[in-house]
Amino acid sequence: MDLLGTRVRAATDDLGFKVEVRKGKKKEWFEGEDARRIVGAILPKLNAMGGKPETVQDAVDEIEFHGHPSDFLVDLVEGDQFRDKKGVPGYINKMPKPTKLALEMALHEEQERRALEGELWRLERAWEEAEEIGAISDNLLLPKGVEDFVKSARGEAE
Repeated sequence: MDLLGTRVRAATDDLGFKVEVRKGKKKEWFEGEDARRIVGAILPKLNAMGGKPETVQDAVDEIEFHGHPSDFLVDLVEGDQFRDKKGVPGYINKMPKPTKLALEMALHEEQERRALEGELWRLERAWEEAEEIGAISDNLLLPKGVEDFVKSARGEAE
């Protein structure tokens, strides 16, 4: 894979970007989870030396300027910048070091957010299941007719 020939552009899927990778003379676009996986593998190589504290702070400032990592990503992939010699935009290797680092940081933030949302969904589902089990167990030991009596007392009788 040609790291220097990799570029990112906007996409209409949930991820919001697609990645073009050049393998020899062949170019191929990837979207969705494939794009996330590819960029996740490429950026650490391009940012292998990390950054000086100033570079890291500049990367953080870029993200903070946009207010949220996802807004930074949208602006970055929709922008008409980081061009090659032919004027084609979106090349990762043409980005300044802080921008490449900010891209990597924003993608990690996005992955963490998605993971947390997944965890919250699982917790919410477990809570609902516990509520259902609790409602069933609450009625297990009640004498017959109590549930109907409570409904009629509340005015819920049919």
